[in-house]
Amino acid sequence: MHRTFPLALSALSLLLTACSDKSDSTTPVQNSARTSAGSQAEAVKAPEQIIPTEQSLSAHSRALFEWFDTLDVPNLDDRKYLRIYRGTYLRVPDTEAKPHFTYAFLLDSTDTEKLVFTFGMSTESFTRDEYNMLSGEPYRYQEFDLQTDVIERLEELRALNKQEVHHKLAADRTDDPVALFILARGCFGNGFKQQAEDLISYLAELPDLRTGKPVGLVGIKNLLSEDMASSDLAATLQAFSEPTMSRERLRQRFLEITTRYPQSTSAIQARESAAILTRMIKEDNAHAQATIKPLAQMTPREQVAELIYQLRDQKAENGMRVGPWNGGIYSFNQVLYKGSPATQLVNLGDVTLEQLINAVDDDSFTRCGSSHRVFRVGECCQKIIDRIQPTGRMFDVAGNPQRAKAAMKVWYLGN
Repeated sequence: MHRTFPLALSALSLLLTACSDKSDSTTPVQNSARTSAGSQAEAVKAPEQIIPTEQSLSAHSRALFEWFDTLDVPNLDDRKYLRIYRGTYLRVPDTEAKPHFTYAFLLDSTDTEKLVFTFGMSTESFTRDEYNMLSGEPYRYQEFDLQTDVIERLEELRALNKQEVHHKLAADRTDDPVALFILARGCFGNGFKQQAEDLISYLAELPDLRTGKPVGLVGIKNLLSEDMASSDLAATLQAFSEPTMSRERLRQRFLEITTRYPQSTSAIQARESAAILTRMIKEDNAHAQATIKPLAQMTPREQVAELIYQLRDQKAENGMRVGPWNGGIYSFNQVLYKGSPATQLVNLGDVTLEQLINAVDDDSFTRCGSSHRVFRVGECCQKIIDRIQPTGRMFDVAGNPQRAKAAMKVWYLGN
């Protein structure tokens, strides 16, 4: 009896193995019926007892993806995942040249061009004959395994988070929350629901910058909104330097930020900027309807008024900007190119001072824009005054404009 009992178990094991090796096309009810020793009652109950093998998407994750799809972004369903080789070069803070990559979802492809959606929420085009200016190498494209990449990313992120010393992720991978969320949306769109949920869970563990505590599932949208709004705001400020970007289009972009991310801190600046542009557009329309004489036929006072108005279209020479280490502010020398409104005002000299002083608090935008800020007409007027009479005296225009103007008139005009 003791010898035959193991044999019986082996036979039963073989029978169960044979049943499990059947084709995947076998329905759950059929498999359950075979393993229930022919019991009809158990076969009827079997469907209620089966746990689906496919990971279902949580309602919270689904709501986040639905919100993301309202932000005028491409549909990421069934998109191929690419890793784009940008060449081998030295980039801060690297200590030696290394290969660099961009990860993206393919939107459209021809024999010569690829249109992709990047983790920076931008649509970019790469052509076959295009070369990276940093490396001098052509771009190369590799269709990448999305599921495997996400699994490896999360393993690396969780390992790095346990270390006290910060280390960079390998192969230009990023820990940026927006990038990870775009990855999650791409996973969902390609049927990798488990990886989508894992990425959402990771985002929920990220610390709130104000409290230091995990943002949780309910805080993910606010976390993403802050980052997305900040990125959109920076891009819109930068767009002021593009001559083809109309003030109306800039105004619309600010309004889009306030609509898409109404609770974000960037929405405050976007609302204020949109209001300034609304006023400027009205002034542009009124100016266009007025009869404007050529500068040569104007009185000196009319010339100064017209040139101060033209400062709203003042741009920097060659579009060059000082970097963020200087607050993104243009060097004033860059607007003093031949024929610019600022240069003409400087050349007119002391006759301009009174009108320039009256305009030092003009918050109208110029066309000198960086991702950090846009140079204002009033700031430009202050720089012009200091160039005409370089005394180095500073006035608190931002704190108390009227008092500053009065002090400037005493200092520069003697009244």
